[in-house]
Amino acid sequence: MRQLLGMIILACIGCVPLETLPNDPPTKQVADMPFAETKKPLSRRASYAPAARDVSFRVELARAKLIDANPQLGLSPNVTAITSNDPEVFHTSLHQVFITDALVRQCQNDGNLAAVLAQQLGRMVAEREATVADHVRQPERLLPIHLPIGNGTDSRESDPLKQIELARYEKQFPKSTARKLTPPNPHQVARLILERAGYQRTELDAALPLLQTAERFSVNEMQFKGSPKQNEWKMP
Repeated sequence: MRQLLGMIILACIGCVPLETLPNDPPTKQVADMPFAETKKPLSRRASYAPAARDVSFRVELARAKLIDANPQLGLSPNVTAITSNDPEVFHTSLHQVFITDALVRQCQNDGNLAAVLAQQLGRMVAEREATVADHVRQPERLLPIHLPIGNGTDSRESDPLKQIELARYEKQFPKSTARKLTPPNPHQVARLILERAGYQRTELDAALPLLQTAERFSVNEMQFKGSPKQNEWKMP
């Protein structure tokens, strides 16, 4: 009897149509950062081969001599010699200078190489100073210790001779000036760098043909910077 009842129940269930479930919507994959920019600029990486050991050693000696003799510049960039058939020299920041072995081999003596590197240092100094405000580059002078300082007292109680001296000092060194400071000339800076390092200032004139030739090549510079080259360098 029980078996018969079970068979009847199974038969009834089999006759009831089952509702078909709807198809699941396709699963959408969400990025790890859904609110991040979908388009990102591709990073530019310049690949280069280092120059031969003798070339790199020669460049490092010239760099060290210029930097050690000019601590007042506040610059100590790395100078990397790279392999290239194009004579080029350029800097990508205040911390990195690149020079090709083709240009190094064209420098007939240490003076030529030092002048080429000093020219880059002069440019770097000029670029850095151009971004500094005038009041930072030339702050107001402090009064000499023997002159009176405003302390809230009546100026008439001060020594008249000191007042005359103070007026004369303020006339010679006014507190504010409308004259805008011009950035340092990179070529003059380069000459001073060479002179402090024991070279002649005329080394820059002797290296002029090398510098002008290097200005006509920019393959490596554009690869490193990703931007067009600046104006041509000319001797003032």
